[in-house]
Amino acid sequence: MSDLHGPEQLIVNELLDHGIFTSTITPQTSKQRADAINALKRPLTQQRLNSFFKGLLGVVPDNYQENLLFLLSNQRLDADSVHVLLATLKAVINLPELQNQQSDRVVLTQTIVRQVHSEVVNLDEKEIRRRITALFVDRFGLFTPDMPEVSAVERTEEIDDYWDVSADFNYVAACLVEHLQAATVAPEPTPLQRVNRTLLTQRYVDRSSRVWLDLVTHKTEIAEQWAQLDRFDLECGDDYAPLLDKSRKKSEAKPAVVAVAVARSLGVGLPTDMVTTRIHQIVHQLFPESTINVTLVKQALTDMALVRERDGYVSPTPIAHRFSMRTQQVTTEEK
Repeated sequence: MSDLHGPEQLIVNELLDHGIFTSTITPQTSKQRADAINALKRPLTQQRLNSFFKGLLGVVPDNYQENLLFLLSNQRLDADSVHVLLATLKAVINLPELQNQQSDRVVLTQTIVRQVHSEVVNLDEKEIRRRITALFVDRFGLFTPDMPEVSAVERTEEIDDYWDVSADFNYVAACLVEHLQAATVAPEPTPLQRVNRTLLTQRYVDRSSRVWLDLVTHKTEIAEQWAQLDRFDLECGDDYAPLLDKSRKKSEAKPAVVAVAVARSLGVGLPTDMVTTRIHQIVHQLFPESTINVTLVKQALTDMALVRERDGYVSPTPIAHRFSMRTQQVTTEEK
């Protein structure tokens, strides 16, 4: 039986997926999430969450007024991304239209990009926008893309787009700044924690991994730890052990389909600098009439643990062959 309750499971899973859990309840908040937010106000819940994270991974989330931030060391950002992150926090906090905490928190995307560009001058606006999107839309979920509704008559060649800024933005911003400024050094992980960190970031371990022997030795205990989330199953075979995500649904996204096909095509491996060319080849084979974003395909390769990179070569993981493909329906499904 799980040691974590439903609200605690929701909080942990969201932290593992996005790195943050915010505490504002709005009319759109689901009852399940509202229950989790209210549970987080109780010291006992916070103690149980910290105990779980410490046992599983050796580190606990940062807590700023019941807004949680969880970043592992291998999720650290490069210097330019940190600069973009801090400049974005500053730009949004100082926006006059967000000073009065009004319900409408929609801001013009280009306004943020240009403000950040005035401070991060070594990157162009296109790259700055890409990094802001990767951080605040895809990773943390603090910005939600918002396209205005326009009629056919009003539509022009270029339409301004917007970001809807989370009501918890300032709280999370403070937590992020504190985290980046912290000078504390995390304790060395135990063998089990090192295995779990590898499983979290790679979703599999094979015989070539430095943590393989520790995983085999403690596989029952490790499987029981992950089972507490009612989401992951650790399947330990003779040569590799994947951490299977039961919440992963059948994907109809073309980048995911392409990623599976690319991984299956790699054979014993391909030089890293040839992966982009291979992606274009697979896109042409599967979807000759479509334009597929190469960045999204590469992200799917990583998120789905389909490949590993080592010594300048990219090779498929055993997980790549656990997916069935039905290209006519444009789907991938984990067996």
